[in-house]
Amino acid sequence: MATLGFQNIGVGTDGATSMRETVELAKQAEALGFDSFWLAEGYHSRSAVVRATLIAAATSRIKIGLGILSPHTKHPALLAMDAASLNEVARDRVILGVGRVLNALRKHAIDSRGTVQLVKESIAIVKGILGGDHFQYSGSRFRIASPGSRLDLEPCGKLPVYVGATGPEMLRLAGQYADGVLFNYPCTAGFIRYAMPIIEEGLSRGGRTLDDFDIAAYLLISVDNDEKAALNAAKRFVAQKLPTRHSDMLAHAGVTAAEIGAVRDSVERFGLVKAAAAIDDDLVRKVAIGGTPDQVVQGLTQFLGTGLKLPIAWEIIGPDRRHSLDLLARAVLPKLA
Repeated sequence: MATLGFQNIGVGTDGATSMRETVELAKQAEALGFDSFWLAEGYHSRSAVVRATLIAAATSRIKIGLGILSPHTKHPALLAMDAASLNEVARDRVILGVGRVLNALRKHAIDSRGTVQLVKESIAIVKGILGGDHFQYSGSRFRIASPGSRLDLEPCGKLPVYVGATGPEMLRLAGQYADGVLFNYPCTAGFIRYAMPIIEEGLSRGGRTLDDFDIAAYLLISVDNDEKAALNAAKRFVAQKLPTRHSDMLAHAGVTAAEIGAVRDSVERFGLVKAAAAIDDDLVRKVAIGGTPDQVVQGLTQFLGTGLKLPIAWEIIGPDRRHSLDLLARAVLPKLA
């Protein structure tokens, strides 16, 4: 589904969504012509790889993005094995995303030092394993000893590998070594403009240009014919996730430390439901594109010209996600075409 200024449009959910609903949303997204369906790895929630396998078996055209999986919690050779196995079911439809995954580090008490080097080595190992030949590797974080290791299934060396990146070092790394970058939420147009020159520096180091590279982003989108209903649908997710977001993302969104602290304190004092109901609409608008179809068109238009190629409507979608996904396809995207 090509639109003006964007190559495609994607949809995605995290592990909080049930298996059944995830598959139904993916099937609907395919029927509506969306480009890809993305799955985050929650800790500890539903497995992205298991959900992706169900989607692969239930669909035939839509691309399936694993974004983002952590080489801190699973060896990159095993991530390559998972991606290649999935590719056998969904031939040429799989995208593997790797990155730091801060939530994984927190939940598993993993030392985050040296993460950039770890991700760099992970990309090399994943690409080497996916190439199909016996692969040996000796790095500071990983080692695959002689005689090496290989996949006992059909090679899929062209399977794209994206990096989840926010900080400058990881952005450069993505540009130099990966096939694309995936920005986490709450991504804003301002953040992408900040990130693009750093990515292009990495691309230059790798002897490549933006023509060879994808820019994808999870965007919090909530659409409904009733503006208030759309904003309200986003509030629980914002209340739950806002205090855990990367400080750079929040700063570019204009979210203050006082606002973050107030949300965190409200959740701790009153619980998630009451805290969500008390969130101001203006705070939601800082981190999400919410409202009527025309308002969502205006919100997406802000990203035109930033370098973003693949906006991904992430997790919220609207008060009735099946209805809102249809509304996004039929009442929003045609106005961007």
